[in-house]
Amino acid sequence: MTSPMSGSGPSRDDAQLRAPSLAAAAVELSSVVNGLAVTSLDGGRTPGFRRLGVGAEQIERNLATAVEPLTRRSVWSIQPIMNFDPVDGSRTTNARSIERGLTLLTITTERTLRLNPLLSSEKPDVRVGPAQFQCIIADEATAVVAGPLSEDGFPTAWLATRSDVVDRVLSLWHETLARSRPAVPEGTSPPFTPRQCLVARRLVVGTKDAAIARELGVSLRTVAAEISHLVTQLGAANRAAATLALRGGTQTSELSPYAPYLRSVHEP
Repeated sequence: MTSPMSGSGPSRDDAQLRAPSLAAAAVELSSVVNGLAVTSLDGGRTPGFRRLGVGAEQIERNLATAVEPLTRRSVWSIQPIMNFDPVDGSRTTNARSIERGLTLLTITTERTLRLNPLLSSEKPDVRVGPAQFQCIIADEATAVVAGPLSEDGFPTAWLATRSDVVDRVLSLWHETLARSRPAVPEGTSPPFTPRQCLVARRLVVGTKDAAIARELGVSLRTVAAEISHLVTQLGAANRAAATLALRGGTQTSELSPYAPYLRSVHEP
């Protein structure tokens, strides 16, 4: 069977011309999901559709305990925005899935590469494209979709096995995949090494250089060199600005919009 990733794919201009139909599909899917969510919350029956969690922590925990263990082949994900989280528990779940031999593939937007500088280094297989609806599809049979915010403003996630949701999610996935590209261009390396990513995560939470050096088993000079590389690649003036960039601050005027790590990002 031909992979949806094979071939040269549509040109950027073609993708822009076809984008409205993709947006329409995302809006239609959102309408179906929100309608089912409202019915469920009002006490109505929604076979094959139930709430998975409210708030990032609960959603993450239930994905790890109720969805990941039952998945046997693949996990495909569309995430319009993937913000940097220094503790990010999903990394543990993803690592377990990879160890079990599951195929993981994620598509996000170019904006994410600005908000989350480490993403393409920690997930070098991530793809960039017109991701317009937040969803996960497991084994091409079970969908986890974003629903309406809770009354307190927290995100909600819903688990769906019914065809009117799963079929739409699969269609949206394949269309989005066809218009995506690798975040790390073929033949190039990610902007940061695994050690630099770890140093960056420790830097963000305020870990001292000496503690980082002990954890990594390297010298203080090595840690300083890694931080210097991070500062340069992020287009930052100093450590404080680098920390801001790691938290998504590349959209501010204090940081260069053409930082070296953004070399593969297209301008609007």
